[in-house]
Amino acid sequence: MYQTYLIDIDNTILDFDAAEERSFQNVIESYCLPFERSMLEEYKKINKNLWNLLEQEKISREEVFHTRFSLYFKTLEREIDGVEAESRYRSFLGSNPELIPHAKETLTQLKSMGKKLYTASNGAYATQVTRLNQAGIFDLFDGMFISEKVGSEKPSIHFFKHCFEHIPDFNQKETIMVGDSLSSDIKGAVNAGIDSCLFTRTDSPSRSDATYTIHDLSQLLSL
Repeated sequence: MYQTYLIDIDNTILDFDAAEERSFQNVIESYCLPFERSMLEEYKKINKNLWNLLEQEKISREEVFHTRFSLYFKTLEREIDGVEAESRYRSFLGSNPELIPHAKETLTQLKSMGKKLYTASNGAYATQVTRLNQAGIFDLFDGMFISEKVGSEKPSIHFFKHCFEHIPDFNQKETIMVGDSLSSDIKGAVNAGIDSCLFTRTDSPSRSDATYTIHDLSQLLSL
């Protein structure tokens, strides 16, 4: 049925949670501080709030990247260069990414079936490309739609319009968005008028506008 797949990266095909924890710990220790799990939870709260504001188009991508660490370190009563901390974090994040179970096998199978695969991700272009290369799946994609290059974030209709305009022989009815976020992936797909598939490794949400919900990426093969 579907010929074109727009696929989120973080926590859809790459295990961002694992990479985030490892990279955050490395940043903390690079400033000669002992890492504690509670520190990551506090950072996540700050980061999530900033990303929510970005999705609402209330702040810029640069504000997220350049202030999240400086805001976090203020909770430790430390003043640091947020841009420098972000640079360290991205360097750590780009190394040794972990794949979500069955991600590579599913993408390879879809590719062998003649499907067109595109990333559709919010984030920094160079970091995402590096992680996909490190994971050995970059070449499985026909193109990269990443917010830093697109110029807007999911769920903005502008993000999806850019994707549609740059997909050869685009057919809206044969396109599906696959991702783990209700607020960016699923909401964006609904706004853009395409079907969507929510990927979740936990219990299904009580309410979702997704066309499908799956708990294993291999289930994409039977949609």
